[in-house]
Amino acid sequence: MLNLIAQHVCFEETAKPFMGIWDDLYNVAASVAKLDLLMAHQSEVEGQAGRMVITEVEYLAVQCRSIFDYLQRIIKAIWSKVRYKEDGSSPKKTLPNSFGDMVIGGDNKPRTAAEIEERFMIPQALAFVYARHAPFFANLRTMRDAIVHKGSPTPVIFTTQKGAYIESTLWPFSAMTTWRSDEFEPNSLVPLKPALGAMIYLTLLAAEELIHTYSLIVELGHPLCPNHALFLRASSGKALADLLADADKRYVPPPSDEQLATVLVREGAPKAEP
Repeated sequence: MLNLIAQHVCFEETAKPFMGIWDDLYNVAASVAKLDLLMAHQSEVEGQAGRMVITEVEYLAVQCRSIFDYLQRIIKAIWSKVRYKEDGSSPKKTLPNSFGDMVIGGDNKPRTAAEIEERFMIPQALAFVYARHAPFFANLRTMRDAIVHKGSPTPVIFTTQKGAYIESTLWPFSAMTTWRSDEFEPNSLVPLKPALGAMIYLTLLAAEELIHTYSLIVELGHPLCPNHALFLRASSGKALADLLADADKRYVPPPSDEQLATVLVREGAPKAEP
């Protein structure tokens, strides 16, 4: 995602949100590593470890929500520069700054692909990917708003010698991932880390699929630095990489995967150029 943006759509309007995502990823990696450090030294903060874990969970939710909005600002900036090859005209609609305004309707329910396509006049494939990730985003937004506006009680985190645990039915994590049978402890407690990994993984998956789909329907031009690739390197990157690798193994592709492939094949030929 970041490599494609840096190589093909690096201009003034995308620079700040691009660096916003960049910083968010570094912060997410640091927060994940901090959780590991906290669990390794929880005996030194007796009675406080659970609350410390909660603050990191809240921070990660806010960071994931932030990535969605930075991504939307990038897509909006790119879309504003698109011209149709047939007649050189520009898109009829200006996209919103907020990802939520893009995928959540006035009834606070996720919009369908057809609703997104009609409302914002974007290609069907792009609308499909927006709608595909709207339910997860809606859960994340509700969780983040509850944290920021204190609209719901703080979840209970159980700290053990094995790490931080939560109840297997704790929303929204119960809707994000699955746990292996051998991970369950008495009272239906399960490890927290797979849930956090799923939250981060699904955030980055949405970003990756949206940018990739965009690149299939818009001719982005030549790369800024041919034969080069952009990488992020962080001292706490391994902790995040390990967490994402685990999340990838647990990920169960939704039925819409096959539909997405069909839509991309149908709309895969570039239709416009920036």
